[in-house]
Amino acid sequence: MRGITLIGMPGAGKSTIGKQLAKKLDYYFLDLDVLIKEKEGQTHAAIAKAKGDTELLRLEEEYALGLTLDKTVFSPGGSIVYSEPAMDKLRKETEIFYLELPFTEIQRRLGRGAKDRGIIGLAEKGLRGLYDERSILYKKFADHIINCHRVSDEEVVKEINAFL
Repeated sequence: MRGITLIGMPGAGKSTIGKQLAKKLDYYFLDLDVLIKEKEGQTHAAIAKAKGDTELLRLEEEYALGLTLDKTVFSPGGSIVYSEPAMDKLRKETEIFYLELPFTEIQRRLGRGAKDRGIIGLAEKGLRGLYDERSILYKKFADHIINCHRVSDEEVVKEINAFL
């Protein structure tokens, strides 16, 4: 059974929606951020601070490439779109849904805590710069774009389910 990947900015709801969708479909839910924390013993923020964004990107790619995603709802980090090999794998093994939100909503959801989340490229480009850059990549890789603004989580799950 083909898997499902949810992509989007930090704060878009990938983990929240992913858990609900997995439950509805009786799929396994896998959060790459949680997997990396379990395997590496450090949060994204700690890895980025200690080893830099390049190492964090490498880890995301390495773990993503090593996964089996049958009957899985997969929530990778928002920066997974920087890895062509990982995205090629996800395209082959999963249906990719971009959880799209306007910048103002991402900014509201993250608040001042964005810098504490280990968001790759944040210090260099700022949240707006990352949003503008990544939105293009999310649209490039997505099989489906789901507008999540002013819509309940349940409605988002229903909309994704309608594509399956």
